[in-house]
Amino acid sequence: MEKNKKVVILNILLVGTIILNLFIFTSRMRFFPWFIEDAWGYLGVFLTAPILIGIYFILRHFHKQQLVTSTNKIIPLFVAATSLIIVFMPTTHFLNIVAIVINLPSVFLAANFLFNQNGWEK
Repeated sequence: MEKNKKVVILNILLVGTIILNLFIFTSRMRFFPWFIEDAWGYLGVFLTAPILIGIYFILRHFHKQQLVTSTNKIIPLFVAATSLIIVFMPTTHFLNIVAIVINLPSVFLAANFLFNQNGWEK
């Protein structure tokens, strides 16, 4: 498989994982229909964080080959680290808002990198 296509697939996985992370953090807000009363929804972060860290290491390899930018490389590590920090801290509404404020721009940045690549053309 061509390296550009691998980068595109990784960015699709990155966007999907960050969107899943957004759903996990919004599951603690009462006005969403997917509200979960207890903090069991946060267990999903333990699924998404290793995926994001794995994507970071693969993107770091592609960054050395100059196929991705340094911003694109850092996004999964930043989201995974902040998500894990927020999960291990006592649960408050403020931390949910912080998680959403971090994840929402990250989705848009990753989607921007995804749509600006031409890995599918040929």
